[in-house]
Amino acid sequence: MTKNKIPVTIVTGFLGAGKTTLLNGLIEAHPQTKFAIIENEFGDIPIDQELVINAKDGIFEMSNGCICCSLNTELGELLRKLSDDAYQFDHLIIETTGIAEPDGIAAAFVGANKATRFYLDGTICLADARDIVKNLQERGEAIKQVSFADLIVLNKTDLVDMPEREMAIAHIKKFNAEAPVIETQYGKLPPESLKLQAYDGLKLENTLLNPQHHHHHNELVAHSFEFGAPLLADKFEHWINMLLFLSGYQIYRIKGILQLEGESHKVVFQSVRSNSKIDLGSQWQPGEIRKSKIVFIGHNIKKEPLEKGLKGCMKRT
Repeated sequence: MTKNKIPVTIVTGFLGAGKTTLLNGLIEAHPQTKFAIIENEFGDIPIDQELVINAKDGIFEMSNGCICCSLNTELGELLRKLSDDAYQFDHLIIETTGIAEPDGIAAAFVGANKATRFYLDGTICLADARDIVKNLQERGEAIKQVSFADLIVLNKTDLVDMPEREMAIAHIKKFNAEAPVIETQYGKLPPESLKLQAYDGLKLENTLLNPQHHHHHNELVAHSFEFGAPLLADKFEHWINMLLFLSGYQIYRIKGILQLEGESHKVVFQSVRSNSKIDLGSQWQPGEIRKSKIVFIGHNIKKEPLEKGLKGCMKRT
């Protein structure tokens, strides 16, 4: 349930992609929204001391209604501070450093006991149209940022010609075929970009990749499976928990719509690293073909053990 919870957007992207410019544009485009902003690199926030109306525990309240703070401590501790009734805001944005891997931050919001005041709405990745091809060829951080994103913003498109833009998008799609790509200048985004709902069960049902898709680039792998036999809930829970316990450091994200034996609803399973969550989705409709779809994204993960493990969770006839 996300009712009365505060949405969280993670903004990532390699060095110089324009994250702070995008952040300022989002604030300007939503004048009625009070944001809390966490930055890894606090020096990037152009704080004018005259705009600071209150500062406590490293959290700066601004005259424009926003709250700014630095991720110079554990994220969980900072979230607990922001959960204090003294801080009232509508949306939390976390801007990562240019070489950060966003899955580590996203993991703080996935799981039954994680950040109960917040829910993860999605991750936006900025890509510099001039440099993204080179970055994806040379930098593992750029690959992880693109592959994990729910929305990719190809920025600075005014600085390249059409063939370069097309090449940039083609390279991005090699690593993330699901996420929409928005071409922009100066990081300007449509207002609805803050409503990604990437972890919403119904949204996931409508966007999950086609079955049996897999790709392999620089050891970053995505494997998708689709199968009609129902899964046994206890077997799947045991297997997936063991998989994430033993290999969670390799698996960046799992997204699945599952058919469980005896369950009248679709079951939505998602994980970030070793943190996971299960929700009930929509009901299976009369006449609807019941099947499971699940996608694994990670570092050098093998398809065959995953397929064997899933089959081991199926009902024996």
